[in-house]
Amino acid sequence: MASKTKVSVTVDSDTLRRVDALLGGRSRSEVFEQALTSWVREHRKRGLAEETERYYRSLNEAEASEDREWASLGDEAVKAGWDERRR
Repeated sequence: MASKTKVSVTVDSDTLRRVDALLGGRSRSEVFEQALTSWVREHRKRGLAEETERYYRSLNEAEASEDREWASLGDEAVKAGWDERRR
């Protein structure tokens, strides 16, 4: 089990009332931890998307062409797999 650290936060009263109304048997700590975990996950996804975009923008024309060819082969393989499953 991961260790936990107690923190203190200041939250708008109306927001906290809305959180309390949605707790559904969970503690505030559980809800805040879930919200922070989701926020961190989304931040990582954005970072990965930005890194991926930078990579593809850095390709020269020959590399981009090769990438399109590989992607096309992958598309064909997936389509063939789906077509095979329908039979």
